[in-house]
Amino acid sequence: MSRRLSLQDDVRYVKGVGPKRAKVLESLGVKTVQELLDYIPFRIDDFSRVRRLKHLEPGEKVTIAGKVISVTVIPSIRGRALRVGVSDGTGTCYLMWYNMLYLSRRFYPGLQIVASGKVEWRRQSWEIAHPLWEETGDMPAEGFIVPIYHSKASLNSSMISRIVLQALSTYGHLIHESLPVDIAGRHGLLNQKQAYAGIHCPSDAEMWEKARRTFAFREIFFLQFALLLMRSQNQSAKPVTPYRQFGLPQAFVDGLPFEPTEAQERAIQEVREDLSSGKTMNRLIQGDVGSGKTVVAIWSLLAAVDNGYQGALLAPTEVLARQHMQTVKELAGDMVRTGFLSGSQSAQDKRLSLRLLAEGSIDILIGTHAMIEPDVKWARLGLVVTDEQHRFGVKQRLSLSYDTFAPHMLVMSATPIPRSLALTLFGDLDLSMIDELPYGRKPVHTQVLEERLRGLAYGRVKKEVAMGYQAYVVCPLIREGKSGRKSAQQVFRELKAGYLKDVKIGLAHGDMPRDKLAKEMQDFAEGKTQVLVATTVIEVGVDVKNASCIVIEGAESFGLATLHQLRGRVGRGHKQSYCFMIPSGESGDSPARLKALESIHDGFSVAELDLRQRGPGQFFGLRQHGLSDINIEDLGVTEETLYAARQEAKNLVKAVEKSKQAPPELSPLFGQINQRFGNLLRHARSR
Repeated sequence: MSRRLSLQDDVRYVKGVGPKRAKVLESLGVKTVQELLDYIPFRIDDFSRVRRLKHLEPGEKVTIAGKVISVTVIPSIRGRALRVGVSDGTGTCYLMWYNMLYLSRRFYPGLQIVASGKVEWRRQSWEIAHPLWEETGDMPAEGFIVPIYHSKASLNSSMISRIVLQALSTYGHLIHESLPVDIAGRHGLLNQKQAYAGIHCPSDAEMWEKARRTFAFREIFFLQFALLLMRSQNQSAKPVTPYRQFGLPQAFVDGLPFEPTEAQERAIQEVREDLSSGKTMNRLIQGDVGSGKTVVAIWSLLAAVDNGYQGALLAPTEVLARQHMQTVKELAGDMVRTGFLSGSQSAQDKRLSLRLLAEGSIDILIGTHAMIEPDVKWARLGLVVTDEQHRFGVKQRLSLSYDTFAPHMLVMSATPIPRSLALTLFGDLDLSMIDELPYGRKPVHTQVLEERLRGLAYGRVKKEVAMGYQAYVVCPLIREGKSGRKSAQQVFRELKAGYLKDVKIGLAHGDMPRDKLAKEMQDFAEGKTQVLVATTVIEVGVDVKNASCIVIEGAESFGLATLHQLRGRVGRGHKQSYCFMIPSGESGDSPARLKALESIHDGFSVAELDLRQRGPGQFFGLRQHGLSDINIEDLGVTEETLYAARQEAKNLVKAVEKSKQAPPELSPLFGQINQRFGNLLRHARSR
């Protein structure tokens, strides 16, 4: 008897995978057949548009294809360069990599490759410096489209493509449509089967773009429909007891050692109105790193305590949770009884915290994801504050909201997002914006440096360390790749042997075991290491006021909003702090884009600029639960698609509200939503 197929089958059952390749796919985030189908290519190579080498022009960005005819190392002003000759029968072009000689083992005469980049006439020949490239096997036929996937050395893009096509062939009949047909028709979208075929094996570039637009619309529609439906349910839930007592939080504000900004006072007033309204609060507070969101959070928690409830403050990492604990104790320690809960606590400490919490002897509990475990019982939970909500995701946040007490929710995000986009990402939340920094805060001195001048940045790092301060160095990659961009491991080795050989340096990246990563972050927070080389794992979850300098290698790899977020890791006090952005050697017009940050220091202005330059897709790197495993950044989301999908979701939610129940034809849609969010949507909140 043959095994019954399911899209939730382990990926190892796909022909051509097996246990070994399944482990590599798992490291790419792919465990099931569904996740494999959702592992979409981030670009395509259109061989019908490959430029013949005899037709090259200097300064053009081109794609070339041909066979490797030579692999040599030559001296250059930057050190030594790898020079790979490629011929297509009409001419020769040389691919250049500076100080990346380890790539030489990947090339050999006869290897068929495709490469993209800016071509220049140098050394009496055509050259492309630090190109993107892929091995292609035999030369493809005219017009052939090759999808390019994020891959690993042991499982390259072409292997992934063959595996995905095998999965489509075997499991394609299980793909069913969940988007209402009339909505798809109004926007000229492909059906679900067509979309998967069009994105993984497109007949032409136009088909691939149409498939990408279909996936982008679907992902945003599903997220918006779920969030708006939750909001509708919350608003129709039975009334909650209004908060009447605000003496304790007012005493907290009166006792602060500084004057709150107008933006903080405005946010506090909006929270007060929510808590007094008799409806469950669901509010997002947006603001730059250091804008004072925590003061608003503590005010809100004290309001809950003043009205006889307990409060919870969730942080994405234990380091940040402990920093919040310290802040609460410093600013409001005598007013409330605080407790702490994290996964790394001893069993004895955890049991004590849980007992005190259940009997009501803890007013405010501060901690990590451990607070959402089933064994955590509250005496009377009234308010939950989540810091960096996008790291928890919609489903995790709602798992607290659907507890017995259905508490008020306050969400803090230190990633400034344009208002229009925030309504899409956080459609079930009211929005408060803290758009000014505390008085006396100095803007971070920001400078874009060419790669040849990177020594100036590390000279400043040495000076800051000598004065007792700390510094970050951020890289776009964990380990070396094909792109020529700096990796954290590579820079860590370089700094230890060169610029910073007498400095205590730490290394932090997402491939580390969780406990080792936490220790590296904690050591830096406690000053045991002076410089932390890291990937964007430091973007949230660590707040070190002693850090006064940050160097961002391969800066062109990041959006302006991410760069601004990274810059916010320094400049937390009144001391002048520094941020140096170093693009890779060959990065086209990126330095001009980056230079905007030398003069713009307001996060919301940066976010608006990033939205105009790169589109809304990159903001979805916030990765909410409720989105599928598709990397929405790779879908080329446009504002037009964003608004169209949101409007369709709003109209459909209104129709469901009007009819009081979902019509039968929407069953596939509700099945999709419940699959992504659990069964949370079936229940209105109740207190």
